[in-house]
Amino acid sequence: MTPTTVNIPQAVTMGVTTLAWYALPDAVRSRPARALLKAGLLVAGGAVWVQARTPDDRVQSGPDAFDDALAAVNEAPGKALAIGGTVLALGTALSVAGEKAIFAFGERRRARGVRFAHTLPALGLGVLGALTTLPLPDEGNASGA
Repeated sequence: MTPTTVNIPQAVTMGVTTLAWYALPDAVRSRPARALLKAGLLVAGGAVWVQARTPDDRVQSGPDAFDDALAAVNEAPGKALAIGGTVLALGTALSVAGEKAIFAFGERRRARGVRFAHTLPALGLGVLGALTTLPLPDEGNASGA
């Protein structure tokens, strides 16, 4: 098993971007202003994420999962389009539902008079976001140890 490393700058970027995204309603009440700031967060977070990649992340040699997926698409483009469209639609619907639920949760907390109603849950979401950058156990090691 080869050792895996954690890309700390990417973990921090993901955590801070997630925290800012979900805490934003406490700082900015205007919905259009939040939308503009969130677009900026996506651009800035994405740019930092790309810059924080390690050299090993940038260079791939040999076939990988993307090559396998592209081969499957070339074999059955109609089926791939149907599956891709379904995944995109479901992913979008679940994302919108999740965003609305998280925002509504914060608004209920705000209505009860809780200070930093969106920020406190955003801290937990930021930690979860940072944890998503951790490497997965090697596929060859089913136990994960």
